[in-house]
Amino acid sequence: MADRGRYPRNGFAARDCERHSARLAKGLLDALREIGVDHLVVTGDLTFSGEPREFERAAELLRPFAEAGKLTVVPGNHDVWTEESVETGRFLRAIGPDGKGMKKAAPSYPQVVPLGDEAVLVALDSARYGDDPWTTPGRLGGEQLRAARELAREHARLGRAVLLAFHHHVVLPPERVPSDAHVCRMPLADADQVVRLVAEVPIAAVLHGHRHTAFRVDLPGAAGPTPVLCAGSASRTADEPVRRARAYLYEVDRTGVRSVEALVAGTE
Repeated sequence: MADRGRYPRNGFAARDCERHSARLAKGLLDALREIGVDHLVVTGDLTFSGEPREFERAAELLRPFAEAGKLTVVPGNHDVWTEESVETGRFLRAIGPDGKGMKKAAPSYPQVVPLGDEAVLVALDSARYGDDPWTTPGRLGGEQLRAARELAREHARLGRAVLLAFHHHVVLPPERVPSDAHVCRMPLADADQVVRLVAEVPIAAVLHGHRHTAFRVDLPGAAGPTPVLCAGSASRTADEPVRRARAYLYEVDRTGVRSVEALVAGTE
């Protein structure tokens, strides 16, 4: 969540903070708790530019899910926006893979999270710091990709649906949103390897963030079409329908994603 009083800072003006609303995010989180979701997956960008108070506010919002053991979080590019945020391990210390934070920051991904008896989530870290954060691509890297492939094969053999989650987009949808131009300069550098993984190993779905726009694209998969799903942003204040703050509700069993329902802020 943006800490407006700290800006202008890190390439952003104070008015940029107004694009996101903690109130909208809290409303969606409260609605998800009321529905009684089994697990919450947050695909990054919990902060505006990795400021300490922003991480604290995000942790406060997510605490009910973290304390219930129903939360998995991956970092986004905004969470590693500055060299200082990376060097101090702010994301891992304040949030971490399960929302409870870590006393000592340590490599934490892939994170394997059982989703009941029939499915498993493999959470990965694509967020990378660069001198120019506006043009720095995401990257999973060979080690994470190899581990994800082995984990997917193992759990598929056990009859479980495997979902992957990371921050950066794999592909862009055919319909583009004019206000979403920046992400084109921040792609996933090894997206081709993810496409290959999906084609060769059964993957039930790929969940990601980054674009702050809701969309679905199906990739050719080893067991049929594999949905690549971006719920967009849970805090965005925008008039464009696909950019309105929302969450996706997934029904998953061993056969894969059975249904996807959008929960849009202000329309419950």
